[in-house]
Amino acid sequence: MHSDDGDVQPPAPPSTTAATTATPTRAATPTAVSSTSPAEPESEADSTESPPKPDSNADASTSRVRSTGAAALLAALLTAAGFCVAGIIRGTYPFGSVSRSTNDLGAQYIPFYAHLWDILHGQAQGDLFFNWQSGFGVGFWGDVGVVLGSPLSLLVALFPRDQIDLAVFVLTTLKLALAAAAMVVLLRKMRPGPAWLAAALGASYGMCGWAIDDAAYVPMWLDGLIALPMFCLVGEWSLQALTPGGARRTNRLLSVLVIGLFWFSNFYTAYMATIAGGLVLLARVLTSDLSWFRRLRVLLRHAVSVLLGMALAAPLLIPVFTANSEATTSPSGFFTPLPVDKFLSRLMPLSEGVGASASLYVGTAALLLALTLPFNGSLKVITRVVWTATVVLLAASFLWSPTQKFWHGFDTPNGSQYREAFVLCGVLVIVAWLSSADRAPSPIALGGAAALLVTLALISQDSPFLTSGSVGMLAAAGGLTIAVMLTLWLIRRLGNRGWSGIPVVAAVVLVIVVGVETTLSAVVMDEQRAKFLSASAPAWGPQQTEQRDKIAAASDWPEYRTDPGTRTTPNDPMLLGGQGAGLYSSLLPASLNETLSGLGFGWAGFGRASYALDNPVTDAIFSIGAAMHRDDNLTRADAPPLVTVRPGPAPDVPFTSAYGLQERLLGAQVYDVPAYRGSVVAPGLLTLKARCPVGSTVFLHFPQVGGQARLAGGEWQPLTASRRPRTTTSSKMVELGKVPASGEVLIDLQVVAAVRGAITPRGALGCLDSTKLATAVSDLRAAGATHVETGGRSISATLKPGSTGVAVIAAPALPGWLCARDGGKPEEPTSFGGLLSVSLPGPTERVSCEYLPPGLGIGLAAGGGALLITLGLALAARTRKRQRTSDALR
Repeated sequence: MHSDDGDVQPPAPPSTTAATTATPTRAATPTAVSSTSPAEPESEADSTESPPKPDSNADASTSRVRSTGAAALLAALLTAAGFCVAGIIRGTYPFGSVSRSTNDLGAQYIPFYAHLWDILHGQAQGDLFFNWQSGFGVGFWGDVGVVLGSPLSLLVALFPRDQIDLAVFVLTTLKLALAAAAMVVLLRKMRPGPAWLAAALGASYGMCGWAIDDAAYVPMWLDGLIALPMFCLVGEWSLQALTPGGARRTNRLLSVLVIGLFWFSNFYTAYMATIAGGLVLLARVLTSDLSWFRRLRVLLRHAVSVLLGMALAAPLLIPVFTANSEATTSPSGFFTPLPVDKFLSRLMPLSEGVGASASLYVGTAALLLALTLPFNGSLKVITRVVWTATVVLLAASFLWSPTQKFWHGFDTPNGSQYREAFVLCGVLVIVAWLSSADRAPSPIALGGAAALLVTLALISQDSPFLTSGSVGMLAAAGGLTIAVMLTLWLIRRLGNRGWSGIPVVAAVVLVIVVGVETTLSAVVMDEQRAKFLSASAPAWGPQQTEQRDKIAAASDWPEYRTDPGTRTTPNDPMLLGGQGAGLYSSLLPASLNETLSGLGFGWAGFGRASYALDNPVTDAIFSIGAAMHRDDNLTRADAPPLVTVRPGPAPDVPFTSAYGLQERLLGAQVYDVPAYRGSVVAPGLLTLKARCPVGSTVFLHFPQVGGQARLAGGEWQPLTASRRPRTTTSSKMVELGKVPASGEVLIDLQVVAAVRGAITPRGALGCLDSTKLATAVSDLRAAGATHVETGGRSISATLKPGSTGVAVIAAPALPGWLCARDGGKPEEPTSFGGLLSVSLPGPTERVSCEYLPPGLGIGLAAGGGALLITLGLALAARTRKRQRTSDALR
């Protein structure tokens, strides 16, 4: 047995319990992996130590906490330093000009953090429940649950608004460091062992391939990286609470709060971490010396904690799931498992294959130590069998379609298909610790692990995921790790003969090996990933500052909207300010997508990203009085108020084009929609011919066609549908120019992608009469609200005396709204062609509406019930403890 800092200790008889505490018997010395005398038996119970004696309990606890804290800090610093040094070498932001905004980081996540910054500083139009700025007004609580749920997200408020990229980078680094520290705490809880080794393994986990290759540009996934060791720690508390002689200071309340916190932070990765935590606890229980009855009680206790923790997060989870059921759906991906050799090649250093493979890299040192476990004679047979089977079956579950779907909540993702890879990284680190914490593995165990490493290198040599330095790094790091472990093993076998400094040197060498290798692997991952995953420009720069200033100067919300467009990102309304159609969210409501696409707005990402539309009719419909255009010029126009009054419901008549739907919502006929003739000029090039009123403005709407179009002799305008039009993308309506004096409209159409039948004989061409539009806008202003007020999730309007008919609010009709007339009973509003509306059966002077996320009430009830049950269980446990203490004193 050894102390918390790896002291050499006299052997202790194996305990018959699964307690995980140790008894230091002398002052700590700077030795590394603990050792036993040559005569000491090579086998002992897995993770079983004698419970501390009463007179040494306080000193043992203090020593353990201090050494664990130091190890956790070291692991966190190693991880943070490695991540930053990798950025310095690569020259990525904030250390250079290379952008970090890979895929959705810049287009989606950073704008969400920017909007959170605005909310926290009182500068947003909306609150945590509702977002007035995006999609013309949508719920926001679901997006909080998907992207911003972590309490760490609040730290962005400490940074300047124009340094939002830096805030997200710091947050990412902090999460990586916390994951490493949490793993150290778990390892030292599972089995006492040398602090330096725990720190090295913690850093290996914090800089694992999944963290750097898959999650570094998806910040919310990193909450799962922290959750995994924390959930395993909750399992350890359950095991400890039911172990005879084990410490009972942890209680149910803390366990439930930990589970609830991470399910609140990011339910997606928390789901995966929950499964993995259960598997780890099952392995721990099977390798313990507890009776089967106590083992069952441990599992049941843990299950209750998990269920209560999930229920505690229900005020966020249920609204998220509700919003997801109403969101624009995307088709499930198709899973094709990798060949085993290519799958295993991602265990190698300096490998990369995000999206196409599972990022399993945990560092050569951690991998080598994990591979010693099957050959480690100092561990019980049951321990070796159970943990080896756990690792093998866990890896196999990634390669079988049903279990792979299970890992992703029964929905195969379209993007990276091995998002659960971090759980295997965590289990490998745990296994490495269990095999080496008590003592350095023997030469036999190291030889077996080395043979497996050589086999891995041989079968992986043709893998496309390896780089030229992968095998060399494996050999160098593996050789140094073996040398360190053999040195420590020899010292243990030969006894303490004045070589106390050698273990310290060995420890430093291994920590350096881990730090250097993981850092270089991070450099290579980022470099290789950048070759096929695009990285947009940083979300914020001088241009964005200028745009935001212009938008702020033109804004007069809620008198009218100021649309920032979607030039920088689909989420420019959150990033730059203003209020527009732009929104990129996995929870974008399907009804909103249907309304906007019907009006001629474009979209991408299976309908989860909506784009702005430069069209004066939709500007009038949505009360847009100022708009930013592609050339950064901001134009102004008269706009109706946000709340208008119509004589009756929207006409329930079929419309054959986007122009007809625009006219329905506007309440006036402003377009001429002519028939046209098409002729093929060359492959992919067509000419459309039609006649329109002279001086009218020509618009073209081919949503399922990608390419470009122009009036003859004019400038080309892009049709943005790309791969799989109608499925992944849709082109927005485009303005082509004025009808010439001849009245003849000639349109050149260059097609690069199209759905069969997309080029229709009528309905794509519309000619707008600006005079009729101006009259329609004037009529809406005359009958509209005299004053409009908005709150974070509310809107109210003062109407002209005697107003009857229908009050139409220029916002999507979404579930969650309740509206009242003149302070009356709140009722569900109606839909005016997709817009929020309130019927006015009699003269009405005031209309007010308030939004609450659907499912929030049920979620609050479930969360409150879980909290009461948890408090009841904690109180009952405290009462039983007091009763036992009282009985013992009698």
